[in-house]
Amino acid sequence: MRFLGFLLLGMWACSFAARADAPDHQVYPADGQQLLLWVASERGRAEPEVHAAQQLAAQGVETWSLDLVAAYFLPQLASSMDAVPPQDLADWLRAAQASGKRVVVYAVSRAAVPVLRAAAALEPAERQGLCVMLMYPNLYTVAEPLAEPDFLVVGSLAGLRVHVLQPRRSAATPWLPGLLDHLAKQGAATSHVILENLREGYWGRETPTEFEIAESRRMDAMLLRELNNRGCK
Repeated sequence: MRFLGFLLLGMWACSFAARADAPDHQVYPADGQQLLLWVASERGRAEPEVHAAQQLAAQGVETWSLDLVAAYFLPQLASSMDAVPPQDLADWLRAAQASGKRVVVYAVSRAAVPVLRAAAALEPAERQGLCVMLMYPNLYTVAEPLAEPDFLVVGSLAGLRVHVLQPRRSAATPWLPGLLDHLAKQGAATSHVILENLREGYWGRETPTEFEIAESRRMDAMLLRELNNRGCK
């Protein structure tokens, strides 16, 4: 389970040069002052996400994309994210902050769990300059239809900014106020945006709507907007 630690050490030694032969991480360099750490969901990285990362880099946002299930040889299950050592990701966050760029972490679905646990493992001063964007985060211990869910406690998030991106057409949308309140109780400064007419994982669905297909193609524009105009500004 220490694979990622060794992988990251190799990346640091190579000054984060892109390695096209490594499926678990991809680095898209850019000259701008923004650095986006993109952590894929338990389903792995989809082609529209790769395209969006490339487009962000072309617009000056350096992007480091990490596929945790591939990095740790885990099955593509939500529960696999709970097995990721938070200290490995905390070291990754520190390496990103050492770049001197403005760092934002973008985590999808259950990837929110290891990312927030890593943030909780940081020193308070290290969390102050960090923002985390969570796409329909799965932070539930138990989630039953028609019942309020129980949320995971990840540790102190004091000083951390958390911006939630919630697709409107999701069964979890009514739970958003409770989620934001739960994060705030752990010390996070929260904000959110509703993504209208979209479902969870809209960029990788088997039967997407025409609108979802169009939004998948311009995911970079959506992320750039949230990076610059919302809670992570």
